[in-house]
Order: sequence, then C-alpha cells, then structure tokens
Amino acid sequence: MKLIKFYLLFTLAILLGCSTSSDNSTNPQPPFGPDYILLSSDQTIVEVGETVTMNVVDDEDFDITSQSTIMIEGSAIAGSTFTPTNSGSYEIKATYQSVTSNKIYITANLPVVLSRIDVNLSEPAIFPGGVVTFSASAIYSNNTSEDITSESEFYVDDVLISGTEYTGNEVGTIEVKAVYQTISSDSFQVQIVDPSTLPSNFSKKAVIEDFTGTWCGYCPRVSYAASLVEEQSDKVFTVGVHNGDVMANSFGSALEDMYNITGFPTAYVDRAYQWDYPEPNNINQALEAAEGTVNVGLAIESSLSGSNLDITIKQGFLENMSNVKLLVFVLEDGIITDQSNYTSYYGGSSTITDFEHNGVLRYVATNIMGDATPSILGIHEQSFSVNLSSYGVLNPSNTGILAMLVNDTARVLYNAQYAPSNETQDFD
Repeated sequence: MKLIKFYLLFTLAILLGCSTSSDNSTNPQPPFGPDYILLSSDQTIVEVGETVTMNVVDDEDFDITSQSTIMIEGSAIAGSTFTPTNSGSYEIKATYQSVTSNKIYITANLPVVLSRIDVNLSEPAIFPGGVVTFSASAIYSNNTSEDITSESEFYVDDVLISGTEYTGNEVGTIEVKAVYQTISSDSFQVQIVDPSTLPSNFSKKAVIEDFTGTWCGYCPRVSYAASLVEEQSDKVFTVGVHNGDVMANSFGSALEDMYNITGFPTAYVDRAYQWDYPEPNNINQALEAAEGTVNVGLAIESSLSGSNLDITIKQGFLENMSNVKLLVFVLEDGIITDQSNYTSYYGGSSTITDFEHNGVLRYVATNIMGDATPSILGIHEQSFSVNLSSYGVLNPSNTGILAMLVNDTARVLYNAQYAPSNETQDFD
C-alpha cells in the first residue's frame, strides 16, 4: 500500500510539472528595439575636402553604426563617413529600426590659403643717405596674417639685397618686393627725395574761424579782435563763417555742425581752441599760434578768368606723416552790409552802416572734413576748379584761397597758407 501511494504522488508531481512548462512555452515575450540611439562625429568643423567619420551607439552603448542609416541634410549616404565638397553647415542624423537619433551639425570651411604677401616699409620716402627697413607679412584667406620677414628675400629694383635694410643714394624711386616660398609680393615704392626742392623749414601760420552774422550785435567784438591781430601779423588768416544773413551758405552750416556751434559769436584758433572772451584782450592767443617753424607747408597758385577759378595747392613735407587732410576754402573780401552792434567798438552805434566784411567763406573745394592727401616726404600737388558765380560771389577779383593741412579729425591745424586769386604764394 505504501508503494502504491508513493507511485501515485510521484506521478502527480510529474504531471503538474509538465503542465506548468507547457503553459509557459505558449506565451513568449515579444522583442523590443532600443529606447534611443546617439549619433556623434570625430569632428564638427572641417575644411572642404576633409572627411568626417560618424558613430552610432544604442542605449546599451553598443556600436550599431554599421546597422544604422546616416542622413546628410535629409539624404541617406552609404557608410558612415562624409566628405563635404562645398562650404556651409550640414545637418546630420541617423536611424536604426524605427528610432531616430539626435541631430548634429558639421561646418565646412574653405581651406585657408596664402592670399598675398605685403611688404612693410619703415619709411615711404627718404633723403639720399637715408635708410629704409623692410619687413614682410603673409596674408591668408581667412584675413589672418603672419610675420615672414626672416623667411623672405627682398629685392630692390629686381636685385636681391642682403638683409632687410637699404640705403638710398640716388634721387628717384626704387621698387621693393619680397619673395616667400617662391611667391612674390607686389612691388612697393620708396621715394628718394632731392632735398634741394624743399625749404629747410616752413613758417607756422594760424587760422581764426569766426562764426558770425550781420544780425548778431556782439559779433563786432570778434571782428575788432581779428583786425588787431592782422595789424600785428601777416601770418594769421581770418575766415568769416556767416549764419542767418545774405552771406550764409551750406558750407558754413556744415562747419557749424562740425564745431557744434550753439551761440554767436564763437571763434576758434587753429581749429582746436576756442578764442577766449573777451577776444580783443586775448589777441596773443592767435598771435602765438603763428610763431616758429614746422615741417609741413603750403604753396598756392591760381588762375582767375571771369568767374572761373583754377587752383593748384602744393604741399611740402619734411617728414613722413600719416592721416593728413587738405582743406581748401575760397574767401571773399569787401562785402558791404549793415551790421548790428551791441558793443562799444566801431563807435558804439547800434547799427554799423556799410560795415566791410572780409574773409567771408564762399566755397569749400574739398570735403568739409578735408580730403586725404599724400603726406610723405616731398612735394605733392592737388588741383581744383570752380565757377564762382554758382556760389554767390559778388566780385571774383576780391576772392582769395585759404589752404590748410589738418589731422584726420579736421580739428588740429598743422599749417595754413593764403593767397589772393590770380596770385602765387610760394612756400615760406
């Protein structure tokens, strides 16, 4: 009986075990893809023609690159490398099964190449016996530069020189170029100037710019001060810049804006300094501005035919300078009008009848801020022509030319020169 019971229990256990195994085998778990995939590249910025290699991993960090599809700007490519043929930014993503990766961006730039070689000169002009030093720069396509002086060879008039210095002996122009890695620069000129063509120095002149108007009762104060200056010096030139009367014009308005004139009268000496009040008591401020000598000067030639005025301005430089500008004004003398007067000058009457206005600004031949001009050692010329009848000039024979050399802000005067129309004023 015990054996029978054991047999029955054993058989039941086997049957139950088989039943459980059979139930499980009929309900297998379905397969699942990764939750996400991650795309990366070995470079994000390349030059056109360089190759970028991409890599794809799943959420278990298994490499699935070869099983993925990589797309550049939405188009599938073969493999996992990309070589851009055009510059620009490229959007890249990958897919695996039904999962899409993150987006990455590759920037392709044009290759950086040598664009040109520049020669730099210590002096653009020298006197005979002077020394000029050369250096060279490589300029690349991405606008960067590199000093290549030590790796370059320098040629003067196509003859190789030793080192980077050259002593000029003969008056004239020399051509300088540099050669770097078989690449030649453009030619650059150095002037060797004959010193006998230039004076040893130039006398300093000064300019008063008087912002005035016939309606302005206090303006005769500055006119009187200017007349005191002119009695003591022929090297101070006065410009009358009129506002609100028949002598006003657009050139005067532009000058007012440049100086930011807010009241009348206002006067400036050598453009940089306002003439101190009361001007008749401070004439030394103008006289002292016209003392001594400087290394830049001007000469004026002109020809007047009827109302047509042709002007040639010569600029002399005894040193190499930079950012110098030339200003050329046409002024008219002897304009007779009544002038309001709140001062004790000119007899103290409230109206000065038939007051003579001189140095009245009529025309500016250059830009109001000046024209750029060669400012290296030597003499340089610029010419201008104007029909004076187009600018309200009453008597062309009463006109004169005022030339000024100023800095790049037009608010510092280096030197000036004046000459009546149809007359020549040489360097002095």
